[in-house]
Amino acid sequence: MHRSLSVTVTSVLRLALATAVVSASVVLLGGAAVWQLERDRPGTTFRTWGDGVWWALTTMTTVGYGDHVPETTSGRVIAALIMIMGVAVLGAVAAVVALIFASAVASREERILEAEGRTLEGRLEARLDTLDARLAGIEEHLQRRTLDDDTRGR
Repeated sequence: MHRSLSVTVTSVLRLALATAVVSASVVLLGGAAVWQLERDRPGTTFRTWGDGVWWALTTMTTVGYGDHVPETTSGRVIAALIMIMGVAVLGAVAAVVALIFASAVASREERILEAEGRTLEGRLEARLDTLDARLAGIEEHLQRRTLDDDTRGR
């Protein structure tokens, strides 16, 4: 049980780290790319690299305030990719949370089943001991009877 808990914690930490790295990469790279594509357009709202990163972050988290909107086709393709990655990251977070709860429930159920198994094993051993005692008594009775019959028959 301790080993499975350790494996679960390790898995959760790996998933969390992978999710964080992917999220940060998408926000930083996507924000920088859109800023590069949109910054020289007249009337753009992407004036700084920070505007691009802010936009990528709000897009990825599916908030999308609308304060920055890419107008080039390339910018919109990047936006679509960031949106898809945002949904995927939300799915990964949901999977991690589900894994944590499922692992806790499985550990609890395993402990309960092990305790039930020990209880049943104890009850079976007690019943077998009773049956062994009864069989020993029957064997003893049969041996005495056989000796009595042999003694009378001679």
